[in-house]
Amino acid sequence: MLHGIEGVARELARISERPVIDPGTPVLTCVAVAPEGGAVEDCACRLRDVLSAVLSLALDADFDEEELPVDGIADWFLSACSDGGAVGPTVGVARARYRERTGAEPWGIQNWLFRFDPELEARGWEFWGLTRAADGGGRLDLWLDTWGEPMFSWEELRWLLYACGAQAVADPVVVGSGSWVAEATV
Repeated sequence: MLHGIEGVARELARISERPVIDPGTPVLTCVAVAPEGGAVEDCACRLRDVLSAVLSLALDADFDEEELPVDGIADWFLSACSDGGAVGPTVGVARARYRERTGAEPWGIQNWLFRFDPELEARGWEFWGLTRAADGGGRLDLWLDTWGEPMFSWEELRWLLYACGAQAVADPVVVGSGSWVAEATV
């Protein structure tokens, strides 16, 4: 899926402002996230911080370079993506949960950053919003625009969610956009 600079800019704007549903967005994809200890706000804040930084990078970076700059990417996420060095208990738990859920190793920072190349068709989603689940159960709902596709590439996002403190990350479900409208933004 090609995002383009304009699409990335709209996505970046949605991180800080709740978007308006229009008739062109009949469905969204919801990923239910259970933050460790019900810390919905902490998880949401971390997610927004990293996505804001990487989407800003995507607007300005030269993806033809061998390595992308990591300035602006939160130190805790850089640590989570690092295979060596001291790993604190939170990072260790995130890496173990991701391995257990996917059977894969957590993402290295450069591989993860390159997934946000606006001209690369590897990322099958755009950030839409974050809400507190309507059932009041301490769950965070992450909303994505996947253009109605039920199957899409999103492992870089699953890794970020575990790194942000998710205890569990459900598989994505495509639902009517009215479901998002009914939930309160976190």
